[in-house]
Amino acid sequence: MCPADEQEAPFEPPGAGNGQLASGGASGTVEWAYISDPGPGRDHNEDYAGAFAPEDPDTVPLFVVADGMGGHAAGEVASRLAVETVLAAWQSSGSGAAHQRLRSAVRAANVAVFDAGQDAERRGMGSTLTALALAGTEVLIAHAGDSRAYLVREDQASQLTADHSRVGEMLRMRLITAEQAARHPARSMLTRSLGTDPILQIDLTRLPAEVGDTYVLCSDGLWDLVARGEIARIAAGGPSAEDGALPRPSEAAAALLELALKRDAPDNVTVAVIRLVAHGPAPSRRSFWRRGA
Repeated sequence: MCPADEQEAPFEPPGAGNGQLASGGASGTVEWAYISDPGPGRDHNEDYAGAFAPEDPDTVPLFVVADGMGGHAAGEVASRLAVETVLAAWQSSGSGAAHQRLRSAVRAANVAVFDAGQDAERRGMGSTLTALALAGTEVLIAHAGDSRAYLVREDQASQLTADHSRVGEMLRMRLITAEQAARHPARSMLTRSLGTDPILQIDLTRLPAEVGDTYVLCSDGLWDLVARGEIARIAAGGPSAEDGALPRPSEAAAALLELALKRDAPDNVTVAVIRLVAHGPAPSRRSFWRRGA
């Protein structure tokens, strides 16, 4: 599911769920890489990531990160099924408006995970999902759960997604502070995810994209330990970067993972770094809008 230059085949050691994943490459419009690791605190990986980024500059690339949940290995099944279904639906959806194709692909993934979860051994399984497509001069993000998407621009990182969790809701209602949220016992309780209901409300965000923008998708195993400012510094290279050169996405993804692992990550860690190097095909002409069902 990762057609691109310089890609690496996923490495999946036996008995580690989705194992360690690493892939990356470059197309006519983007440079990208993703990496996933079970982390020192877990013996298997319930995260999964994937990409569709062919060399054809007229094709809209898509990148996806998911974090599964559920007992008896169901979490790793849910995340992988979610990512693979989104990528397959995206590639088979034809040439319609990109935002409609993306929403349809995520809905298909939700149904796939929900249906698979009807099996007794996988009942209750689910997954977060954050998917990013770069279509012409705009970025499209479909999201459910508490994985995140960040934009890194001019050495600043902005969070582009809302956490669908009990703590996230309390933060938005200003019932707790960010400091309280960091140690709240309900911080991992999701209010929205793929597979829990046959109908899913999807946050779909459309924003202008500029050449040179860097996007970071990650599971909570990363953002829980690596601050937004650190994500910006590593993805953008920081003020010490020679001649203002940006680190390659593979270097940035590896550095972000390494930092989380050094901090004894108690969860699986997954990060994807995508950099827009040229504008691709433009989407249909519609006004920019933000989150909707």
